[in-house]
Amino acid sequence: MKIFRIITMVALAALLSSAFTACDDNTTDPVDTDPVLAAPTNLKAASADGAVYLSWTASIDEGESNFGSYEITILNKATNETLAPRTVSKGITSLRVDPLTNGVRYQFTIRSLTDLGKEGTTFSTIEWSPAVRQTTDLNGLPIKVYATTSTNFNSAIDLYNADGKAEVIPQSGQTFQDRGDLYVFAQSNSSTLSIISPDQANNQGMVTQFSNATPVDVDDLNAQLAMDPPTDASYTQKELTLNNGTVSAGKVYFGRIVRGNDMFYFRLLVKKGSNGSLVQGSGADRYIELVASFQNAPNNPFAKH
Repeated sequence: MKIFRIITMVALAALLSSAFTACDDNTTDPVDTDPVLAAPTNLKAASADGAVYLSWTASIDEGESNFGSYEITILNKATNETLAPRTVSKGITSLRVDPLTNGVRYQFTIRSLTDLGKEGTTFSTIEWSPAVRQTTDLNGLPIKVYATTSTNFNSAIDLYNADGKAEVIPQSGQTFQDRGDLYVFAQSNSSTLSIISPDQANNQGMVTQFSNATPVDVDDLNAQLAMDPPTDASYTQKELTLNNGTVSAGKVYFGRIVRGNDMFYFRLLVKKGSNGSLVQGSGADRYIELVASFQNAPNNPFAKH
């Protein structure tokens, strides 16, 4: 009888255990009401004066019900100081970040936030530097550099003189030898125009190197955003031949000036004129109009992705 009771109790325990196990099999994990969101992608940047322009491709989760905004954190790489983060509403995929210091590297990191403030575990990041923007010469006039055929106007430029201004100078003499950054050459009044390194003018001046990267067709330097600058190995040219014909937009070229052991990098926008060409004027007095983004900090090629 005692053995029967023991067998019965064991059987009952097994039955209860089976029942609980069946219950457990039917349970589900609680639903995450605030799931993390994917980061935006394709983060790009462009240097402005005291600022950096950013653009990105929207997060694939922007349509989720809990999507809140984008958060951009900013790290000053020189001081390791974190600046106040910037928040951008969904639906927006660009931002001008300022005030920043020209020549200083900043690391920009962008994440998605839920509407409850939960950060995404993935992010996009880029390093970039603001740069001096030269839109006028030292007299406050548009920067016009004339071809060497002109006898009335100057045909070279110092992109960043002692006062931090762009200065149009003659393509001859000691001033050109000491601080000419580039000049505009034409063989005749009707030949193509070329932007040339000063050291190519009978070894008169300094060395400027141009990247062989494909020039970018834009009318505004702020619109020329990128993930990376051209590689150092791409700066193999000392002459840029300009299209004399009609163009769809201005063209951005990349260059760097060799000053001793230092390199000073720049972006050069050759503007499209009202005649629809990069080359404006006529006859001996043809010219190009420039805007430059100039890195006054040595050996800083804008970015590191």
